[in-house]
Amino acid sequence: MNRLVIIGNGFDLAHGLPTSYNNFLNWIWKNLNKDIGSKLITDLFELDSKSFKIDRGLENYSDFQDYVSRHFSRGSYRIEESTNYNSTFKVFYREHNLDSWRVVFSFSNKLFELITVNNIENWVDIENVYYTALKSIVKEDDKFRQLGTVKKLNADFEQIKELLHFYIDNEVEQNYIFDKTYDKCASIVSLFEYHFKNLEKQPYNDLFSEFPANYRNSLIEFDKLFDPDIDPYKNDAFQTMFVDFNYTSNVSNYVSIMSNMGRRGYGQMMYTPIHGQINDLKNPINFGFGDEMDDHYKMLENTGDNAFLKNIKSFMYFNNSNYRNLLNWIESDDYQIFIMGHSCGLSDRTLLNTLFEHNNCKSIKIFYHERDGKDNFTELSQNISRHFNKKSMMREKVVDKSLSKPLPQNVRYEIKSL
Repeated sequence: MNRLVIIGNGFDLAHGLPTSYNNFLNWIWKNLNKDIGSKLITDLFELDSKSFKIDRGLENYSDFQDYVSRHFSRGSYRIEESTNYNSTFKVFYREHNLDSWRVVFSFSNKLFELITVNNIENWVDIENVYYTALKSIVKEDDKFRQLGTVKKLNADFEQIKELLHFYIDNEVEQNYIFDKTYDKCASIVSLFEYHFKNLEKQPYNDLFSEFPANYRNSLIEFDKLFDPDIDPYKNDAFQTMFVDFNYTSNVSNYVSIMSNMGRRGYGQMMYTPIHGQINDLKNPINFGFGDEMDDHYKMLENTGDNAFLKNIKSFMYFNNSNYRNLLNWIESDDYQIFIMGHSCGLSDRTLLNTLFEHNNCKSIKIFYHERDGKDNFTELSQNISRHFNKKSMMREKVVDKSLSKPLPQNVRYEIKSL
């Protein structure tokens, strides 16, 4: 029995890496007046540097709003702001003795304006907004009229993607030292090691409760492969496939650590950066939407305009063999899924449905986020359920909370000295 580990942004966040959308958004406002990525950042806006000047550093969008409110809301200036599907934030200026107002600050990237003004916080929500906007354009309603045509929407989305690439490369990959050893990240590495349980003589072991009742004999045979009398340094008992939805080197570092250990309990390490990698022309970052099961997806296809399919993840998977290799892998043997830091949102529904409902998937175990006595186990299990057409299968496969574990939050990477 193999193991398939689905890694999402929460895994990077558990290591203190600044990879949330809020981190990315705050970085943009902090560097609005700096040289770091200046062209990529300023292209998001239209501003008159003579009439609209910010004379101090900013922390975030809220800080920007406060600053503008104090300095550009009276006299020769006025602000136009609304928070809805057609959100706007503009600053106008009127020359002395003139009746007409002109815009001195506005968002040129309307998609970025929409997700910023509405305080959208998660990557998956941005992908969902993009997809909803596509449907709105096809239906020709006014819900997202500010976003314009599909050509303009795609251009705005591509601009955000390019800026994200720059941010991950410069603020994460080049800033952190991804060389943790086992002793420094043992709290997470230990979650992947299988230990001999002597299941044949322990009929009430908790592991049986993680799988369907008819899988009992298979688990017993699997457990025998880890008998202490067998060479523990032969790692051919099973395979651990990491399916990485992130863009950082975090997961590959763990794969390297466990591969070098070469112990049977970790299995043979395999790695699939399914959403691409930074600075890799053969595997560019895949940021878009992936729910072909949505009732309205056919509507996009029926337009006959490929612009509506440009950022659908399934087509971006064709850039390389990662997706095909993953499909071949799940056909090869039974597997248990570990969910680590992935929200299981609808933007990856097509792929997750394939992995979850496959007959070789015998169990789905959630490593949830826990903080201050609260956790997101229920939310994750609800999200997972949306990827199942057969709900009885979902109830059979998802491991209950009493047998699940929180994902450790204590591992940190060192920041490179300047």
